Amino acid sequence: MAIVLAAVGFVLVSHVTAPPARSRRVATQTTTKQNGSEGKTTAVKNLTTAGKDVFDVPAVATYLAASPYNVTAAVFDEVTGRTAIYRPGVTEYCASIMKVDILATLLSEAQAQGVTTLPSDQQVLAQQMIEESNDDDAQNLWDFEGGATAIGHFDKVAGLTQTTPDTAGLWGLSTTTAADQVQMVKTVAYPNSVLTNASRSYELGLMTNVDPTQAWGISYGVSSAATVAIKNGWVTLDNQSPPWQVNSIGWVDGDGRNYVIAVLVNGENTEEEGIQTIQGLSSLIWQQLAPET
Repeated sequence: MAIVLAAVGFVLVSHVTAPPARSRRVATQTTTKQNGSEGKTTAVKNLTTAGKDVFDVPAVATYLAASPYNVTAAVFDEVTGRTAIYRPGVTEYCASIMKVDILATLLSEAQAQGVTTLPSDQQVLAQQMIEESNDDDAQNLWDFEGGATAIGHFDKVAGLTQTTPDTAGLWGLSTTTAADQVQMVKTVAYPNSVLTNASRSYELGLMTNVDPTQAWGISYGVSSAATVAIKNGWVTLDNQSPPWQVNSIGWVDGDGRNYVIAVLVNGENTEEEGIQTIQGLSSLIWQQLAPET
């Protein structure tokens, strides 16, 4: 197996079995929205009613059905407390979205040691890893924190059940699902017992300040007044035709919306095809989660 690391993304050359044929399978989970630590249920409606899955909305369903690529996606709507999943259980390679997990694991380890602020050298690596998607920095942090074993431990605590860190140390070869990536971003975006508010704020700060050339994906179609925390990943696979997989995960908050979204796309001829697929879906999701007027 050969591997090539690019400065702004994870580029893999390897043999990969094509994913299963596309099928229209959707799972929906429901949770209760809590308003901070007060434990009050907040009833707020949006255009996607409480009983309707966002992926079942005609415009979204038609868009996904027409896509020639292998798409899997998940959305957690904090307004309703619901998680919708398109093609649940479909696994894809992480590529550079694994960098969110790498940093979260590092912050969790620091917390366990009573460290409230990462050392300056680690801050430099973390900033370049998230904002610029630097692969060398990701590798350094992956190795420092304990690689697949450390990531696997953190993921278990954070509730990720379908993510497999690569035991050979090639972090971009780790596999995941859209549902797990939503769970990952939720751990960074919303208060929880895994990451402190300080840790979450630090990682969110980096994800809301990515290089403008890497701000494509789940940010598309979103109001400029909204906050978007994002991380993208892209990978080419040898001996698989078409060779591209492109991923985008993140948190969107503003204009009456508050949601986490993950879109993983496989089977494109070019990176741009993957980007366009994600951006088309992103725009539709933003529209469908608009508040009722």
